Amino acid sequence: MFASSLPIAFALTLASANAGAAQGMVLPAWVCAHPDAIFIAGFESGQAAVPHVPSLGSGGAYPANVTRQVTVPGLGSQVYYLHLPSHYTPDHSWPLVLVLHGAGGPGTSSMYAQQVRADWSVLADAQGFIVASPVGTDSQGGGWNAPDANGNGPSDYDVIAAVLADARSAYNVEQTRIAGWGYSAGGEVLDDIVLTGWSGLNANSFAGYAVTGTALAGCPTYNTVQSCVPANAARIIPLDIHIGAADPIFTQGYSSSDKNAFLAAGWNLGTTLFYTVFTDGYPPGGHIYTAADLQQVWTNLCPNAVIP
Repeated sequence: MFASSLPIAFALTLASANAGAAQGMVLPAWVCAHPDAIFIAGFESGQAAVPHVPSLGSGGAYPANVTRQVTVPGLGSQVYYLHLPSHYTPDHSWPLVLVLHGAGGPGTSSMYAQQVRADWSVLADAQGFIVASPVGTDSQGGGWNAPDANGNGPSDYDVIAAVLADARSAYNVEQTRIAGWGYSAGGEVLDDIVLTGWSGLNANSFAGYAVTGTALAGCPTYNTVQSCVPANAARIIPLDIHIGAADPIFTQGYSSSDKNAFLAAGWNLGTTLFYTVFTDGYPPGGHIYTAADLQQVWTNLCPNAVIP
């Protein structure tokens, strides 16, 4: 289990009829059946075409753990952490999961970024996807710096966008299958990027996302726009919410309120919204997550893709 110190195919490129708006789709069941399923499309009659938009990046070291740097105007050089699955090859494009750590106190961001990478790595090796783990730059709380009150930067949102761009350039990423996961404060960042629609990163590029131990009420507050409102999202992006039964975010009603807000905005339980209250781990159902939780998250996110 993993806890924070916080208390609280065809080889086919598809375009949509409206080139300015991405569309989500559910992939055929065989795609998630085994790690290289994405590479066998077209060999069986009756299979649905799978969208395929490889980034064709090359030059990055692989496999296993890799440390890279990006340069962000106003913030300088920033380290981030990658995990390339054991059978990675640039000959094929691979799904990517962006993982955002929680806030653990001053000086902990790098440690927690490496920890969430490690927590996802076994699953990445088994299921065949790349893990990208940026490092939050908040030196006071060990978390993330949001845009200013008007939604401008530089901020860690710029770092996240640079990380995704660098990963696509260095590795062959399947751009129709980029997903995000955030724990605690990291989940607040993802909710904000996806629901509020930060201009530096197209929320529609995410096939799906997941948050664990997170509440919409924790999102940044802006002067110019209401943040983290499901009804304001550009589209209904599949979402997995995991919350511990003893987590204050659950016991104080925040997570159930969030679930109701997503349902009212058009998400549907079991298809575009997966809501799990868990009691495992130690302390049982606390402000934590376990390997079993991550497996459930991937099971729910894996079948989703986005057609640009």
